[in-house]
Amino acid sequence: MKFDIVFRNQTGYKKFKESFFKAVLNTAFEVLKFKKNIELSVNLVSEKDISRLNKKYRGLNKTTDVLSFPLGEHKSYDILPLGDIFICPGFAVKEAAKLNIAIEKEMAWLAIHGVLHLLGFDHEKSKKAAGKMSKTEQLILKKWENRI
Repeated sequence: MKFDIVFRNQTGYKKFKESFFKAVLNTAFEVLKFKKNIELSVNLVSEKDISRLNKKYRGLNKTTDVLSFPLGEHKSYDILPLGDIFICPGFAVKEAAKLNIAIEKEMAWLAIHGVLHLLGFDHEKSKKAAGKMSKTEQLILKKWENRI
């Protein structure tokens, strides 16, 4: 499997680099036994920008931690363009403090959550779907934590 990531940091928050997200998402694809060549983007954006995206695409006028925009059906491509993940580090810092966890763990979870949405997981669909997504997130996160 070949995995290409387009990384854009549109914030002043410089702690997280492309290599961090590539390591987290490589773990996700390994756990999921994903075999296709993949391309996706990870974008770090401000609270203002993620609020604007949330309002425009979900009709929710509030800040959120992560948004995912799949590019469509998983058809037969040489390189599968999965879509775009937008993560708000400002929101993540607050959430990590509230949960009393390291910001690295929160950012890893957000990347995992985002990519699972790109792959068709949907925690809002049903309790069963939410449970499956949560279990998958925890499995990937645990494997990633064991590597660091």
